[in-house]
Amino acid sequence: MTLRLGSSTAATIAVDASGTIVAWNKAAERILGWPATEALGRPCHELMHGFAPGGAPICGPDCAVAHVCAQGHTPRRFEMVLHRPDGTEMWFDVTTVTIDDDGHPVGVHVFNESVSAQRLSAMAADVVSRLTDRRPTNGKADERTYRRIVDALTPREIEVLKLVASGNTTDQIARRLKLSRATIRNHIYNLLPKLGVHSRVEATVLAFKAGLIHLP
Repeated sequence: MTLRLGSSTAATIAVDASGTIVAWNKAAERILGWPATEALGRPCHELMHGFAPGGAPICGPDCAVAHVCAQGHTPRRFEMVLHRPDGTEMWFDVTTVTIDDDGHPVGVHVFNESVSAQRLSAMAADVVSRLTDRRPTNGKADERTYRRIVDALTPREIEVLKLVASGNTTDQIARRLKLSRATIRNHIYNLLPKLGVHSRVEATVLAFKAGLIHLP
């Protein structure tokens, strides 16, 4: 089965009921980094390796999105972080519609840059700006915040937090620590709730306050 998607400026792919990629437009080649010749016919989860912004895996052989599409339903919009072949980490809003292709349900996924990612980038820039303006002249760290982090996290999680707060991507941290991407994602997924935060930006703020990293 070959589905023609037509031209679009948004990365658009189609996945059949078995989770196999059956269409991959030119924008997907450009934005996601895989040529159609390598994407078509492959299980979607093997190519995408997507995970939620908090670090929880989304893609896998038992993909919930693929299951919903296979039932002929349309899942609600969701956010997904994935890696291009060059290791670049990208954050998308994914909109999915389920269509009928000669009696077979097919999930068509449209990837757009995440509004949350744009908002968090702006928030991060604002946080760094405010921290720079308000940084104490004596350079003292917040002892209470430091103790909160040390008491809540393992030494490895603190190491990962420092690298996250320094602006490293999941791939960069994995290479630095000689660990797999999945292991790093799990560390991030675990440390956020331990600190009572919901994003890398909030964790970065704590790391600054605790003196774990320093502004140049």
